Amino acid sequence: MLDHLDRLTVDWSDFEAAGEITRDLVHKLADDKESLRKLVYDVEHRPELLAMCERHQLLDYIVLYDALDRGFRLRLHLSTEDHHDRPHDHRFSFSSRIVAGGYTHTWYHLDGELYEGPDPEARQYLSRHHPDPRGTSHLDRLTPHLTRWEGPGNCYTLHHSAIHTTFTTPDTVSLFLRGPVEKDRSVIMDPAEGTLWWRFGRQDEPEQRRRQKSMGTEAYRGIRERLEKLDVI
Repeated sequence: MLDHLDRLTVDWSDFEAAGEITRDLVHKLADDKESLRKLVYDVEHRPELLAMCERHQLLDYIVLYDALDRGFRLRLHLSTEDHHDRPHDHRFSFSSRIVAGGYTHTWYHLDGELYEGPDPEARQYLSRHHPDPRGTSHLDRLTPHLTRWEGPGNCYTLHHSAIHTTFTTPDTVSLFLRGPVEKDRSVIMDPAEGTLWWRFGRQDEPEQRRRQKSMGTEAYRGIRERLEKLDVI
């Protein structure tokens, strides 16, 4: 599998073909514990990968392999103890394979456009503690469309335009393969609180935000230990 990663190129302009290729890869890699374990352990000795690993309220993720110049970046996601129903989209399309645990997965329909061009003001509203006061108009147009359970072995591909939410169980692990960035920002919504905020790429975030979500070596080792106890690697 590791040799295959070194040869792989993914063209996301053909979304259906990219989905088939990447779903096949995450399926096989999730079942190849030896290769997955090597990728996880190698991160400690790859400072460029460790610097991209992040901690968030709902999940932590380790970047296992970075080849965005060939159309993909591979991450391993591990849920935290917080579980919230927060509809969101992504700046990129991706394929995900659930390795352990599971979640209730809901797709949403948004009536109208969310991204109508550049929005410099959005950069002011980057957290649930400082939401975008203009967000109510979007929340009023959001409705659930489809809900299903994603358990171990389930795999899907999601287009960057889709809005969804994943309400996880404890110790949910997924192998996540993303494509290149296709828009400047993504959205996170909290219908229960009536709030909305935005996410930008690392290069467009303030330094305080980058420091806040940085993982670091000790946290990485703790997550690696949890993955071993869960028999993921």
